[in-house]
Amino acid sequence: MYSNQWSRLDNAAKIFPPSTTKDDTKVFRFCCELREAVDAETLQRALNASLGEYPFYRFVIRRGFFWYYFEKSDIQPVVREEYKPPCAPLYDVNRKNLLFELSYYRKRINLEIYHALSDGVGALQFLKTIVYHYLTEKYPHRIDKNIHLENDDASDEQKSLDAFDKYYSKKRAPRIPSLPRAYRIRGERFPESRIGIIEGHVSVSAMIQKAHEHQTTVSEFLVSLLICSIHEGMKIRDEDKPVSVTIPVDLRKYFATPTARNFFGAINVSHNFSTQGKTLEDVAERVKLSFKTELTPERIQERINRLFSLEDAFALKVVPLVVKAPVLKTAAWKADMEDSAALSNIGKISMPRELAPHISLFSLFTSTKRPHVAICSFEDTLVISFSSPLVSSGIQRAFFRALGNLGLDITIVSNLAGLGA
Repeated sequence: MYSNQWSRLDNAAKIFPPSTTKDDTKVFRFCCELREAVDAETLQRALNASLGEYPFYRFVIRRGFFWYYFEKSDIQPVVREEYKPPCAPLYDVNRKNLLFELSYYRKRINLEIYHALSDGVGALQFLKTIVYHYLTEKYPHRIDKNIHLENDDASDEQKSLDAFDKYYSKKRAPRIPSLPRAYRIRGERFPESRIGIIEGHVSVSAMIQKAHEHQTTVSEFLVSLLICSIHEGMKIRDEDKPVSVTIPVDLRKYFATPTARNFFGAINVSHNFSTQGKTLEDVAERVKLSFKTELTPERIQERINRLFSLEDAFALKVVPLVVKAPVLKTAAWKADMEDSAALSNIGKISMPRELAPHISLFSLFTSTKRPHVAICSFEDTLVISFSSPLVSSGIQRAFFRALGNLGLDITIVSNLAGLGA
């Protein structure tokens, strides 16, 4: 249910408030790097204009008797120069905070979002709208304000739609057997719950060619390479534990909707190095099979039904939140034990041709309790971003070294020097 004043959290969002901690803030950051330094006043006006098109970004989270819910606020977001570590907390159960922040640093615009508000694809719609308003005001004589972005024709209600509710069919979904505990990547962590970020910039066309040489898609290829990079640091006695990678899936690709809220699922891809081979080719075959099996409309519908059926159950509806919250937190912890790492691929980001010359690249990374890889591309620049709370960067080095050994030219950018690593 959605109104101008309040809204229920969507199905995916309900798990985030009870499982948010200082070590896992459930915040992710999208960046748009321009070709000239950002003007703060113009960016503030661009944000104000964009909020008129995405009014639910003014919502805060409140705690109800049965569920958390969104409530409209009159808080005015203020654009600031970057002033705190990436993906610092946005949600505080004891305060009414907006669930996003917009900042800038030199040529870069940073949009940080608490995951209960939106997923990566939804947040990208909002960021693209901000960039559109910024560039059309900054360069009024060069850019026609009548150009259109995707989703321009969607109403406020459509952008705020709970698509899980719309596409829940009530058909009973088969139960999924519990997954074995995955191999856990351990080590010293950065102080103050900070995360290390390492980005690799590579040619999109070169990456596609390399993936095709291995008879894979780019996502399949990079998941396979990530699994092999994790394996490099494993002890032989740990090889009987599967290396499992969680991969978020944009459900908009299967069910048409302009929603800018959460509408994603996830699949797990795993490989056991003690029984299933140790080469990149061995891993890629397993990954391709998992993608083929899991990414079908039927399996995706089952996932929506399975998730929403829990919320729809009468017994769960009547249980007070004070009882539900610890259960949800435990469920999140249990799911967390089933993965070694995660990889998110937003895919190709397009902008109107009038805006593109003013933009250098887009990038994305997230708060995390274990290594997380986020991928997106703009024009011919693919950005592969590792975020990790661990001081060791062995997996990242193995990953980018493998890409280099395959003949790809990579530019590396990181914040590790600022963390003393």
